[in-house]
Amino acid sequence: MIEASELFRGAGAYYAKHAVPYPEELFRSLVRVCRLSTSSRVLDLGAGTGQIGIPLARSVGSVLCVDPSEEMVHEGQLAVGTFNIKNVEFLVSRSEDLNTLKASFDVATIAGSFHWMDRGAVLTKLSTILKPNGCVAIIYRMMDRSEPGDWYRALLSDIKEFWGGNFPAGPGEVRPVLTVPNRDALSASDFSEITQLRHYYEHHWSIDDLLGYIFSTSMGAPGTLGARRDEFTKRIRRLLLSHSPTGHFVKRGHINTLLGYRC
Repeated sequence: MIEASELFRGAGAYYAKHAVPYPEELFRSLVRVCRLSTSSRVLDLGAGTGQIGIPLARSVGSVLCVDPSEEMVHEGQLAVGTFNIKNVEFLVSRSEDLNTLKASFDVATIAGSFHWMDRGAVLTKLSTILKPNGCVAIIYRMMDRSEPGDWYRALLSDIKEFWGGNFPAGPGEVRPVLTVPNRDALSASDFSEITQLRHYYEHHWSIDDLLGYIFSTSMGAPGTLGARRDEFTKRIRRLLLSHSPTGHFVKRGHINTLLGYRC
């Protein structure tokens, strides 16, 4: 079994600095479509360092960010302290282990982390945590293209080869392959009335920023790489420069948000 707290060991500081931000349009849509207000309570699961919870806090009453990684939570707490944000709290926990929260939340957001969870168990638990008219927002990115050339797919292929044919999921673990799409998982839950939103994004990296981003992921977290970090860094830098000698990279894509409501 994958130990959730080990997935991103050593990645917290990189995640806080290099994670790709979400567009403002996404937060405006969540506020509008989910009918959030300055009295609303938001539960952000698999929150990382607060990439969803902190921006959303500007428009709601309070946000509870939950993540199994103490590193991620520490970085998130540093961020809210730096910016003097008073309505965001962090909790170290797996989403599956939330047993004491009451049905007082208006929306639960899960961005880019749903595939690491026992999705059925989490959605069942959210049935007891969300208000009767509350909704679940499953947020995930889809790449449309990368420039110059198809450097992003080449990068993933090379990282997979580096790890012997499978993407890692923390030290000594292999990332599981999901056979049930997010929509089907949501349809099988109490939140089976689904609305889909789509927002487009474009992100630019320098090579050092891109390497920082890779170190923020499970496939390149320092704790997973261990003694192979230098070997990995040299290999990936060489690959990237072969696609862009100037060290400039662009990724364009869209963000799908599945909003699930009780029927």
